[in-house]
Amino acid sequence: MTLKPTTRTPTTHPAVPTAKVVETLGRVPPPWPTWINVENTLRCNLECIWCAQHLVGSTRSGVDMPLALFDRIVDQVLPRVSRLSFSVAGEPTIAPHFLDFLDRVNTLDITTELVTNATALHRPGLLDRLLPRLGLLIASLDGARPETVERIRAGARHARILENLQRFQRARLARPAGSRPEFMLAMTLSTANIDELPDLVDLASRLGADRVACCWLEVLDPSLLGLSLHAVPDRVEERLAAARAMAVRRGVGLDLPGEPPLSPRQDPGAAARRVLSSLRGGARRRSALRAALARAAVRAWELRSGLGARCSFLWGRAYLHAGGAVSPCCVQGRPYVGNLHERSFEAIWTGPEMTALRVGMFDGAPHAACTRCSQGQGPVPAPTDAWTAPARNPSDGQR
Repeated sequence: MTLKPTTRTPTTHPAVPTAKVVETLGRVPPPWPTWINVENTLRCNLECIWCAQHLVGSTRSGVDMPLALFDRIVDQVLPRVSRLSFSVAGEPTIAPHFLDFLDRVNTLDITTELVTNATALHRPGLLDRLLPRLGLLIASLDGARPETVERIRAGARHARILENLQRFQRARLARPAGSRPEFMLAMTLSTANIDELPDLVDLASRLGADRVACCWLEVLDPSLLGLSLHAVPDRVEERLAAARAMAVRRGVGLDLPGEPPLSPRQDPGAAARRVLSSLRGGARRRSALRAALARAAVRAWELRSGLGARCSFLWGRAYLHAGGAVSPCCVQGRPYVGNLHERSFEAIWTGPEMTALRVGMFDGAPHAACTRCSQGQGPVPAPTDAWTAPARNPSDGQR
């Protein structure tokens, strides 16, 4: 078995002359992004052994996004966006202004996502403010046994995490069926936890989660090479097979890297009924409509420009960092393309830095981060060792 560092197989495209791409992008600007990530804090209350932000020290910087900056994002960016995610560097739920952020989001027709370590979901008032717009909660566990979770995610208390996830599940089920968010557990696969993957699927079932999503460990420091699964492919395949079997038995969805998602068992028509039910609420209906229109806008751009949107990040996503910096993705080594304290988001989205990144997807000279894309969206397939070489962003911790 060959381990793949991507979530899908990249496609090699023929090069297009730089001048032609630049002219086309200037004549046919890209559509507004559909998905925005807001890094509302760089703080984290855990010290995960393979976390890039912990390794470079940014999670100890104490940087939080000011409420005034988020208000500007609410006014300038989010009204035209269908999905808003809180995640990436720090733990969103411990930020001082997080409840204020949620109050502002709840005035918008938008669907939110939260990636969390689940250590602070018991915070008073949090679930009441979070659930009205929440479409997806992803809880990162990285293990099924208490000793594994607490070893990998230093500072975590496994029992408290499970209590918080049970609290979330009760609050989720108390909502009308059409407004219940999806609930997922996430696991970064390594030699430290691969044996527990079937048990995590079983735990997801007992917690009431819909899916388990997995990714390969991306080695960001030479000291972590021993945790890479490249050296034990037979062991990996045996554990993945056991996890697939457990997912089928428990009726839990399972997303494994490099494979089509395994959908949870459900009666025929359940998915359609869930979609129709979710569209009954006004805010969710308008958010879903805006998402559909945004997808149509990308297709319209492709038809008008004669080019393909070769990266879902460069044509549909943006990451807004706590200090105002903007980046196109979450891949290590990514560039920062502007700052909201200096330019408007629209000026950054259509500006020279983003244009250069998009051009690189066509002319055979991509940015270094694109050549090692862990999301499988680089212009050419990345070599196996590209994503095991350590990489960092020079301005991490200062953005």
